[in-house]
Amino acid sequence: MPFTSPTRLAMAIAALSITGLAGPARAAPESALSEHSAERAWLQNYDPTLLSRRFLTEFSYQDLDDGQSLLKLETTLRWAWTLREDLAFGVHMMIPLASWHDDEVSNDPTAPEGPEVESGIGDIELRAGISSRISPALRCGFGLNSTFDSAADPHFGGDAIVLRPIAAISWDATDQLNLGARVEYSFTPWDEGDDDVSALELKFPVTLKLCDRWSGSLTYKPRWNLRAGDDRHRIAISLSHAFGSEHQYSLSFATEVPLTSEGLDYKFV
Repeated sequence: MPFTSPTRLAMAIAALSITGLAGPARAAPESALSEHSAERAWLQNYDPTLLSRRFLTEFSYQDLDDGQSLLKLETTLRWAWTLREDLAFGVHMMIPLASWHDDEVSNDPTAPEGPEVESGIGDIELRAGISSRISPALRCGFGLNSTFDSAADPHFGGDAIVLRPIAAISWDATDQLNLGARVEYSFTPWDEGDDDVSALELKFPVTLKLCDRWSGSLTYKPRWNLRAGDDRHRIAISLSHAFGSEHQYSLSFATEVPLTSEGLDYKFV
C-alpha cells in the first residue's frame, strides 16, 4: 500500500486468545511466560513482549482514491513456548484474503460494464521472535517479520518480499499503567526496483487498565520512508474489552489520527 494511506476502516469480527505469554503484574506472583493470566489479559492486545497463543480474525475496509476500495479479511494464528521461566519463543502467521473494487466508469469502449473487481489471497506474513523478562516489571522482545510476495493481484500486495526486524521494551510502571517503546525497520533484502522498501518506524505506547475488563492505549507512531525521503506522524487511540471466565476473549476498537497532511485510519480490532 502507499506510504501515506487514504481513509481506512477496519473491523475485527472476533479475537480469541487461547492462552497468553503474559508476565504477571508486579503485585502478582511470578509465573512462566507461557502461562495465561487473567490479570495480564488487559495488556496483551498492546504489548508485543507478551507473546501469546491466540487466534484472531480481522475485517478491514479501505477507501482509496478515484472510486477505488479494498476489502480484507486477515486470519492470524500465534503460538508460543516457554524456553525457561524468564524467556519465551513465539511464531505468528497471517493469511489475508482481499477484494479490490474500482467503481469509476472507464472511457475505454472495450472495458467491461460495471465496477472492476479483483479478488484473491494477499501477502502472507510470518514472524518469529523471543521475549525476555528482565525484572518483574520490565520485559524486552526481539523478532523478525517476513512479508511474502504472494498476492494474487498487485492492488492488494507489495510486489516484493519485505523483512522487518523488531525490537521492543515494556515497563509496568504500576499495576494499571504500562509504558513501552518499539523500533521497526522494513526493507527489501534484494533489489526490487520501484518496489524497494526502506522505512523506519517507532512506536511509543502508553497503556492504562481502566477497570477489570476494560483497557485503553495511546500510541505515538512516527515513520520515515528512507527511500522516498518523506515521513508521517500518527497517534493511535485504542480501547479493548476482555470477556470470558479467564478474560480469554477480547474485542477492541482503535483509530489512527494523522498529525500531518495524510489520510485518516480507523481500526476496529
